[in-house]
Amino acid sequence: MNESFDPNQPVGLIGLGAMGKGVATNLLSKGFQVVGIDVNPDSMKWLQDKGGVAVDSLANMADRCRVVISYVVNDAQTESVLFGKDGIVAFLKPGSTLITCSTMPPAYARALSERLAEKQIHYIDAPVSGGRIGAEKGTLTVMAAAPKAVFDRLQPLLHAMGSKLFYLGEEAGKGSQMKVINQLLCGVHIAAAGEALAMAKQSGLPLDVTHEVLMSGAASSWMLGDRGKRMVTESFDDVASAVDIFVKDLGLVIDAARGAKFPAHLAHTAFLQFTQASSRGWGKKDDSAVMKNYQASDSSSV
Repeated sequence: MNESFDPNQPVGLIGLGAMGKGVATNLLSKGFQVVGIDVNPDSMKWLQDKGGVAVDSLANMADRCRVVISYVVNDAQTESVLFGKDGIVAFLKPGSTLITCSTMPPAYARALSERLAEKQIHYIDAPVSGGRIGAEKGTLTVMAAAPKAVFDRLQPLLHAMGSKLFYLGEEAGKGSQMKVINQLLCGVHIAAAGEALAMAKQSGLPLDVTHEVLMSGAASSWMLGDRGKRMVTESFDDVASAVDIFVKDLGLVIDAARGAKFPAHLAHTAFLQFTQASSRGWGKKDDSAVMKNYQASDSSSV
């Protein structure tokens, strides 16, 4: 593992959704060679138009790349692209490195590390926070866990993806555990902002002024500042992150808490709010639409 990372070597990128496209845009702008694949042909054409290389199979990617980043949605999709039919693990050369950036159960990341080690493939458990804009600008927060030598070698690439890079130790799963805790607070903060602004609305307070007041003092939070603006204008169709994303992510929080026998009361409450919003038909709307749960007149309409 004394071999240094060559920034001129091609980097594989599995998944060209909103986050994957952002990462590809950022890496290409910094001079990295990006070799990508996605199930959507339009995304493949997009990558080629941007100056990247689109490949028609994971085997082709593995033949070209010694470092592969996975930006698929969750652990189920990760399992499919790694070990499913024509999955990339069967084709990666020994000594290659796989980086997963999806939000996944910590237990899955730990098990994945062991399975990859049997194939002599290095693994970095590196979920991210910062959304599509952070991916495009290279300002993501990267929460990485990996053997120190592997982490040190890939730092130039990880730093290219994120302006804030945190090393959480050698044990795979620690990165995913940190992301779970991050999502716990994010979900609770959004639900709390929705509750506060819905109460203000019912009380007849002007929401724009209410939001300004709350942001001016100790009640402020990043989520209140960002999602609160959409709650004030009810811009729920301007989707940055959907309600169903937090149904998934808070589900992971609850599963992790259950496994640790940790009583995550607020996470459960927030999970129920997002689940209720989804059940009312708002799952694809922006997660700020959780506010609508508190508005009785909206309970039967979208």
